[in-house]
Amino acid sequence: MDQLPNLGDPSRRRSSLFGERSAAVRRGDVRTQARQVGLVRLLLITMGFAVLAIIIQGRKPELVEPAATYLRSLLVVTTVVAVVLFATVWMARWRWQLALHLVFDLVWIGLLLHFSGGVSSPGVVLLFVVVLVGTLVLPGVALFVLPALASLVLAVNASLYLAGQAPFPREFLTLNPALIQTDRILGVLATQVGALFLVDLLGQLLARRLREQRIFTGEVLDRLGEGVLAVDRTGAVAYANAEAMRLLKLRGPVEGVPSSALLTDPALAPVLGLLIGDRCPALERFTTAEGLQLVLRVTELLDRREQRIGRTLIIADETRLRLLEVSAHRAENLAALGEMAAGIAHEVRNPLTSLRGCAQELAEIAREAKNGDAESLAGIMVTEADRLARIVEDFLALSRLRSPDRAPTDLEPVIDELRTMTKQRRDLPEGIEATFICEDGCGSILADGGQLRQVLSNLINNALDAMRPITCPKLAVRVRGMDRECALGMPSVEIAVSDNGCGIPVEQRERIFTPFFSTKAQGTGLGLSLVQRIVREHEGLLSLTSEVGVGTTVTILLPTHSHTRVFKRALGGG
Repeated sequence: MDQLPNLGDPSRRRSSLFGERSAAVRRGDVRTQARQVGLVRLLLITMGFAVLAIIIQGRKPELVEPAATYLRSLLVVTTVVAVVLFATVWMARWRWQLALHLVFDLVWIGLLLHFSGGVSSPGVVLLFVVVLVGTLVLPGVALFVLPALASLVLAVNASLYLAGQAPFPREFLTLNPALIQTDRILGVLATQVGALFLVDLLGQLLARRLREQRIFTGEVLDRLGEGVLAVDRTGAVAYANAEAMRLLKLRGPVEGVPSSALLTDPALAPVLGLLIGDRCPALERFTTAEGLQLVLRVTELLDRREQRIGRTLIIADETRLRLLEVSAHRAENLAALGEMAAGIAHEVRNPLTSLRGCAQELAEIAREAKNGDAESLAGIMVTEADRLARIVEDFLALSRLRSPDRAPTDLEPVIDELRTMTKQRRDLPEGIEATFICEDGCGSILADGGQLRQVLSNLINNALDAMRPITCPKLAVRVRGMDRECALGMPSVEIAVSDNGCGIPVEQRERIFTPFFSTKAQGTGLGLSLVQRIVREHEGLLSLTSEVGVGTTVTILLPTHSHTRVFKRALGGG
């Protein structure tokens, strides 16, 4: 008998998974962005050396000293610090650390401007690069703060040059009067400040577009319903969506982690084999320890030049589909058998009534003749005729089962009614402990109240019969609400009827819902068939788990609202 995999509390699991994954992504993003800022810084230092070359090119050394010496020393020290920061980029975890990186860049660029011409220095372009990079790595954080700080750097340099604090000899300034002309400095300063704020504004717009695109892409992949895991050409994980994290039980940041180090569980060996194996494209079926039935599909990941840059693994969870297919198959078999047997039952019922009447007459004759043996045999005939009649009536009830008259049904009164009826029964096993629990949030379902009571009464009867031979019998009926992550794939209610009875052997579980199959001496074998038929008519799912000597649990999943089209489509219908 197929079992519903134990997925735990789906809503808590999903929210927890998204929270862990979001935090991991944020930490991974900060490290990645810090690494990118470090690379840009090395490029800026290279441009700084180019500015130094422009300052000293074609000029007498005495005209550019001591500015050139200071500038050279500044660039060397900055290079050393930049290398150290780049080597320790793995320590970056928070965005304020990124902000400190950018402030450091503004400081050394400000010093570079001071020793290379102030606001007239060709190094001013470095400030624009820092502002743009800061806007992209810290989008929406302290709007206009970076251009304001960069403007402050320019204003300080302009003030020093206007105050006669330029680090150049008078002869150099005489040859380059534009460096200290008030009108020109103020005009250039105003233009540069305006340009910095404009660059920041455009950068914010660009960052917003990129962020929206990234969020949209991430949301699409996260809600795809299938797991997506991408690795680069070295086998390191480049991306994993929430469904892949759930199905493969991955935790923490996974981006950049080698797949061989991530998928260390021996049970995941087929997944690892597909990611790093020679076969590609490839498809493989895989069943997890929890009973999830997965389809793994791996394809090459190519760039625009058709060069291999990695692999993509698509993980499809077909557990729900398989359960629905099994349910549909059972229903088809039951329908075909029902049509055939209904006709037979009609033909059997009338002769059976006549036979019973004749047996009663024979019993009366034997009693009058004081023939005890004949009377006993006639009594057996009547008893067996009654048993056959009951089987015929049960089967006719199964074949004539009307379509459910579904209406919003509150489950709590139904469970209370079953609790009262069960505890008032006189045939309860001695010392039984019966528990009926309807958890908060289960609400109501769209169901036929009469048929629902019929289903639960039948399951409770079976549970009580299974516990008669044991001591300390325990019966539990539990109702709880389920979200879209359950086996039905829609908001549902789960009703579980459990006992600690004798259990059902493995070889009998596949046949337990087959008509006329019964483990009871006097059973008709139609009770569970009727239960399955009713659950099916309610667009629900029925599953059974059992262990000999431990007990049995029958679980019913019923949707809170009608999803007939979705249900039929899942079964391959219209």
